[in-house]
Amino acid sequence: MIWVIIALAAVLALLCGALAFANGFVNQSGVPRLTRRVRFNKDDRILYVVAHPDDEVLMSGTLSLLKRKYGLPVKALYLTHGEDGPTYDLVPKSGLKERRTQELGQVKTLLALDEMVVCDYPDRYLANQDFDAVCDTVRREAEAFSPTYVFTFDENIGMYGHTDHVAAGKAAAHVAKQTDSIKGVFQMTLPGGMLALALKLSKTFRERYDPARGLPRPNVAANIYRWRGIRYAVTRAHETQTAVMRELQPYYDKLPRWLYYAIFDREYFYYREKSEL
Repeated sequence: MIWVIIALAAVLALLCGALAFANGFVNQSGVPRLTRRVRFNKDDRILYVVAHPDDEVLMSGTLSLLKRKYGLPVKALYLTHGEDGPTYDLVPKSGLKERRTQELGQVKTLLALDEMVVCDYPDRYLANQDFDAVCDTVRREAEAFSPTYVFTFDENIGMYGHTDHVAAGKAAAHVAKQTDSIKGVFQMTLPGGMLALALKLSKTFRERYDPARGLPRPNVAANIYRWRGIRYAVTRAHETQTAVMRELQPYYDKLPRWLYYAIFDREYFYYREKSEL
């Protein structure tokens, strides 16, 4: 019996060691925690500005933290319906806009969003729209909500090279700089380990990521392990984008949830106060 206990203990030690190694590889040590870098208070309000339905997935744990632990109001602004994306053979292309709108209804419930607005800018062509007009749209929705913090994409590469993402990030930062109520902007990014893994496992990153423009170095991290169930459910809610989710989050639906999020237990951002924009 004692040898069985010793063997189980050895296996457990090896598993813990492997998890610690994997977690240490993909994460970046020394990045301040979100709630230590920024002291949120009961009057704060969160607006996130993205290009497509499903863009919120990579910050859904953080949004859950701010909404469910701190009780902060959250408004979602999607600039397109994502009607030019893949369908996963669930609907004809002509029905994708309606289906993705329905999927967002599930996301609104899962994230307990207070408001959600979906605009009609053309998917894949957001960067070709009049920049001032896009900014006016973002400004109008911001002024109606009076957010104190904005979450969005970076302005250089839009996570992996999507021009719609870049356009959304630029418009959000531009409006934030001019909006009195806003204190700062959080832009989604990845630490070096996660980026290296993405470039190895994700065809999208390999084909579209340009190191010359690159992601900003993260200066804030949110531990999302407690909110892993919500992030997983939000990911799954975008059924038509299942192939995309598997491409950008390799093995998320193959490994046990506790194991996957024990490794990928943080979401990273590049945070700037308004004076730094």
